[in-house]
Amino acid sequence: MDKEPPEEAIANFVSFTSTTREQAISFLKANYLDSQKAINAYFEDPTGPHPKTSGYFQEAPLPSFEFPPRDNAPRASVTVPPSRPPSRANTHDTPEGTGYQAGYQAPAEPAAQGPTDSGQGLSLAEREEKELQRAVAMSLNQRMDEQETGVVTSTGESHFGKATRDHYDEGAWAMTLFNTSSQEVVISPDPEDRKKIDDEPAFIRPSQDNLYLGGFLTILHNIPLAREALLLRNKVLFDYGHDTQWWNGQTINLPKIVTIHEARDGDDGWDDIIYETQRLVAFLDSTERAFGSADALTNLKCIFSTSADSEESVTRFLEAWHGAAIRADPDNQMAATFLSHAYKHDPYDYEDPQSKELFTFAPPVENYHRQTAGQTLYDVFDYAMWSDTPGQDLDDVWLEHVAEVLTIKLDATGDATSVGIKIPAVFYPDRYLSSCRELAREYRTKRLQMEEDLLEVERRIDHYTHPKTIEGNLTYVELFEQAAEAVPIAVPKYWPKNDDGSERKPPLTMERAEGIAAELRKKIAWIEGKLKNLETRKQSAQEALRNYSKTLTEPSDSPTEPPVHKYTLRGVCTEPHVTYVLRRNNPSGSGDAMDVDSEYHWWRISFSAEDGKTKQAEKRAAQGDNNASQHGDVIGYTAKPVREVEVLHAAREEWRNALLVYASDNAMRVPEEAALSQLQRFVDKDNEAFAAECDPASADPIDSDWPGPAEWDAPPNHPESQSASQKDQQVGVSTGEVPGQSQQEMQEKAGSSLLGAPATADSGWEEVKPDENMTEPE
Repeated sequence: MDKEPPEEAIANFVSFTSTTREQAISFLKANYLDSQKAINAYFEDPTGPHPKTSGYFQEAPLPSFEFPPRDNAPRASVTVPPSRPPSRANTHDTPEGTGYQAGYQAPAEPAAQGPTDSGQGLSLAEREEKELQRAVAMSLNQRMDEQETGVVTSTGESHFGKATRDHYDEGAWAMTLFNTSSQEVVISPDPEDRKKIDDEPAFIRPSQDNLYLGGFLTILHNIPLAREALLLRNKVLFDYGHDTQWWNGQTINLPKIVTIHEARDGDDGWDDIIYETQRLVAFLDSTERAFGSADALTNLKCIFSTSADSEESVTRFLEAWHGAAIRADPDNQMAATFLSHAYKHDPYDYEDPQSKELFTFAPPVENYHRQTAGQTLYDVFDYAMWSDTPGQDLDDVWLEHVAEVLTIKLDATGDATSVGIKIPAVFYPDRYLSSCRELAREYRTKRLQMEEDLLEVERRIDHYTHPKTIEGNLTYVELFEQAAEAVPIAVPKYWPKNDDGSERKPPLTMERAEGIAAELRKKIAWIEGKLKNLETRKQSAQEALRNYSKTLTEPSDSPTEPPVHKYTLRGVCTEPHVTYVLRRNNPSGSGDAMDVDSEYHWWRISFSAEDGKTKQAEKRAAQGDNNASQHGDVIGYTAKPVREVEVLHAAREEWRNALLVYASDNAMRVPEEAALSQLQRFVDKDNEAFAAECDPASADPIDSDWPGPAEWDAPPNHPESQSASQKDQQVGVSTGEVPGQSQQEMQEKAGSSLLGAPATADSGWEEVKPDENMTEPE
């Protein structure tokens, strides 16, 4: 049952929004009892929170393969999990809740208006207040996806409008936010500080609203199969447009044809997912900028919504992209590059096993895993996949297919500051596959027995350590030691005589006290010896369990025996602004001494205000200007090569969350080809804009105002500027020389249709042969 919101939060919501108590509770529950988020969500969409489909392996609406914390987790001193509850695998989810459709939420149907909604029974002031609130909500809901920019003038007035210039003085403009929460002013680096240096990898910068998506795309770009899949070469545009601020998140709006059904259902942006992803991949291929932005992608409503959790952005992107790719090219197998299939079969149910599509695996890292030595990623997967309980039948859960590019999201529960488990550089998922189900059942049965034996040893250690009838934290050893020291003190120094004057024999003499103390110390030695033997048995049992847990996690001596599905770690995201990516060495680059003999090497990319301060300080020091002041925090980046051992340590210790991306050998053997010419032209235009931004004096004012290829159909004919070979290539469409247009670009334009489609076999346009009797225009 959901936790009820506190009365103070309900009262604040009602007083601020003038809504009912039921609406306040609904909005607070939908926003995890956060009053500020609930109030913002109300003004964004007063119709109420949209229902979400439940996950497959849990009843709560969590990301794919994400497991909630277990209430019966063992205490820290226990090294193996106790009896586990039945599996949370929810086998009643319908397939309609997955894929592309899951990434889109249809607008809620308006509720029937009652007397209160129509204003009946309200006073004039109440009706005016209600109409004002409705107008404000509608205004905010319509303008949510647009940024308002204002020019700061000396009179203090802000004139808002579209940004029409390519470059603005950062000291003369500012950005306003739709909400009232304060936000730190961030200043972008100077153009020369945004230029890619040598063989440093270009990257997509992180976003506060969509954690890990920028780093995730940067990692995927360096996996050949993932890169080819995201390029989706069978679905391309003739012209990808141009905007000088696209790299900074500005959306490129191009005309498109939308069917009546798509417009009616609000499902007209699925192809934008593909095109925007293609732009980002091509950008990372050959940009001269150090970094770009995925904001134009995240602004697509068919993927992301303002009320969605930012930590689920990777899952939502993969679901939406998969659905769009299937829709664009149903026969393309690369659309399933990131898709896995999980199955569960109930032994008492004779129906077919239930299945679930998974794009990310998100098993929680419990306190038990962090507090037990030697725990690895496999232990976390075992604990999440198999809820094995002694004396009960084993759950029949397996993976029928594992994606070629495997994404794993680790989230440490509680107040942990790090993931705290060992991350393998090579991961074998064989033990979870259907091909190893019987072998896995034998392993699980044996492991349960070993865990029971280990628990019995720990119970005996506890029996000989902590007295059950003594309050406090004293152990038997401490208790007997204190008693041995106290016995001699209890011997009386003076003892009264009997009534007849004879000497009374004391009940405890010094000789007897020393004997008792000696007996107590013998008992202490016996207990310590017993505990030492039990500790030795415990360590042996733990070592045996760890060795047995390595089943199907190390390469086999025979290439035909499992494990045979090898996945290598290709990237890690730890803190939201830190990305580690394994990148192929650039033959023309300087490289690094640590990777001379390696085809790939690791890079650590960090994008934050601290990195900006570091670079600014280095720049000022190089210029001899140590007194230069900065207005606000300048965001900057650092990119440096690191060793694999540093990456694995960072994945374990650097942050409480970690996004791991593994790729199969098949994914790495895909040949890498250059992006299509349309995408390359898009990047070339962006590079030209960046060059003009770095050196404004070199920009051609005539060429900068000339319309691009997407803005004109057939340019004027200039036969005197064409050679005979060029004229022979142009039939039916006259072309001419455009100021600032290169000879190569003119040749690429030759043979184009009125829509700008190149006359190639791939474009579907038939090449027209020139008529021998055709004469040239005079």
